[in-house]
Amino acid sequence: MEQAHAAASTPAPAEAPPPAFQRWVDEARALAEKPAAPPRVMRLPEVLSSIDYDGYRKIRFRPERSLWRGQPGRFEVQFFHAGPGYRTPVTVSVLDDGQERKLPFTTDWFRYDGLERPPPADGLELTGLRIHTALNRADYRDEVLTFHGASYFRALGAGNVYGLSARGLSIDLGSAGPEEFPCFTRFALQRPGAQDTSLWILAFLESQRATGAYAFRLLPGSNTVLDVHARLFVRDPRASLGLAPASSMYLCGEESGGCPHDYRPEVHDSDGLALAGATGERLFRPLRNPRRTVTSSFRLDSPRGFGLLQRDRDFDHYQDLEARYQDRPSMWVEPLQGFERGSVRLLEIATKDETGDNIAMAWVPDQVPALPATLELRYRLHFGAVVGRGPGGEVQSTRTAPTERGRRFIVDFRLPEPQRQLAVEAVISASGGRVLEHHVEDNQLARTWRASFEVAPEPGARDVELRAFLRAGPDTLTETWSYAWQIE
Repeated sequence: MEQAHAAASTPAPAEAPPPAFQRWVDEARALAEKPAAPPRVMRLPEVLSSIDYDGYRKIRFRPERSLWRGQPGRFEVQFFHAGPGYRTPVTVSVLDDGQERKLPFTTDWFRYDGLERPPPADGLELTGLRIHTALNRADYRDEVLTFHGASYFRALGAGNVYGLSARGLSIDLGSAGPEEFPCFTRFALQRPGAQDTSLWILAFLESQRATGAYAFRLLPGSNTVLDVHARLFVRDPRASLGLAPASSMYLCGEESGGCPHDYRPEVHDSDGLALAGATGERLFRPLRNPRRTVTSSFRLDSPRGFGLLQRDRDFDHYQDLEARYQDRPSMWVEPLQGFERGSVRLLEIATKDETGDNIAMAWVPDQVPALPATLELRYRLHFGAVVGRGPGGEVQSTRTAPTERGRRFIVDFRLPEPQRQLAVEAVISASGGRVLEHHVEDNQLARTWRASFEVAPEPGARDVELRAFLRAGPDTLTETWSYAWQIE
């Protein structure tokens, strides 16, 4: 497939996980053959249960107590405390010469600036971890990867700030019933050597309908890479598994005409879903804050890649000095094994604020193997400002406006090379609507090609599915723009 723009160097080929990974696989298989146990939940002492989120954020890990601080090597690890919203305990071990050594919880690791007194340590455990390395400067170890809550994790490339979240597994994402959120309950960190540029993290997944073992190989860089090996065991083959899932936020942007009652023109962690099919066709679906919550499905057998991207990197389009939306990372999934027949599912939830994720995405296989079968996965995650790039032109922006007969759409495409000597045309289709008029202009001011077209809905249509791309003669110049226009 077209490689994502790599980190400081092209990631090395996927390596085999540490030997302990097989033990975790065996444990996950054995656990799946038993009835699911209720999830463990810590009972918090009153000094913790009474604080709010801001109070919880004041509980800080002491950097001087970081795992591997002052030792040879490029990585350090810090940990998260229990608190409101974070009551699921995790155990963390260090892998050294094949042996697992559990790290015991201690309040000595933390500062409790927002509390009158430290909580009693009895009954408390860790709830997550974060990994630090010299990502942006040689003399400072930035946070580069975090695991905290359910099976969520976030990673950064150089210059990024946290935005979207990846997940280990989703179950029944966007289905009619409630979604199930599997949890990572155990972690093991393989002690890196003094010259190692990568770090292995094992994670054990538990859920009502699935168990699993994951091995993550972290390679930090200008674009950070996570090689993922996973073995899943499913108690209920009727479960709708979401593989390589991600969650993000989209409140408003250029597509919606800006943010009403807000000084900021755009507010989003990601602005589009990108797909690369086995045939080489690429599709870009601009994200929306929809009028009503909607789930979309895109057939994608044996994909070359897919992900949630933040393409707009212009500060002027956001005007938020604190949130730095222009610096939020994109995430691109490069499947290597276990992604044969299935679809990418996109969930867009109507929202009125930016405080929670309202966008979710995952690849959903057509069939799920029942026990004792194993679902074996290998894929590579790319996090950074420039990932998931293809060889052709890309969708740059989407704008819409109502007309007397329907709606006008303005889609700007950026081509890798100027094509002004060619006769460029737009190919547009509408399902549930009629294209009334369309034309293409060479926008030399922005160095893009602009497709402009008016669409009228068919009588009774609630949604109109639109597609557009540019071509010159028989040659396709761009990825396909895909959009769902909600009529009501």
